[in-house]
Amino acid sequence: MTTILIVRHGESEPQTEGINDQDRKLVKKGVKQMRRVANFLEEMGYEPDQVMVSPMLRAVQSAEVILDEMGLEIKAETLEDLLPDKDPSSLAEKLKELQGTILIVGHEPHLSKLVKALTSAEVEIKRGGLAVVEVDATEKTSKLELLLTQKVMKLI
Repeated sequence: MTTILIVRHGESEPQTEGINDQDRKLVKKGVKQMRRVANFLEEMGYEPDQVMVSPMLRAVQSAEVILDEMGLEIKAETLEDLLPDKDPSSLAEKLKELQGTILIVGHEPHLSKLVKALTSAEVEIKRGGLAVVEVDATEKTSKLELLLTQKVMKLI
């Protein structure tokens, strides 16, 4: 059984002239959102064995905050396949072959398309949101177990 934890990066600087989209940083609210995600993952007993992250700064920072908050010293693998404009099909197939718990941090609309490629579920992952997908390689099935927004995580 493989568990894929799919997280959309936290709140980041607005897109403005003079700042390249790749270089937009998390703002304080985004850091707080990622800490909330990390605390939720710990509460639920999820501990990533592997981390894959988009090369964009806000996603890298989001992954760093989650790992730091969880006290994990895992090196995140930066994947071009997690950029917002990439087709998620090949990544979905790669993920189905892996074992353990994998944390993925990226962007919309890519992450929603990744969930659909894995499970056929139509979702929208809000900023700071989390989707949990369970993959059973033996049965060759994948299902969406959980989809949470920041609003819901605040209540838990």
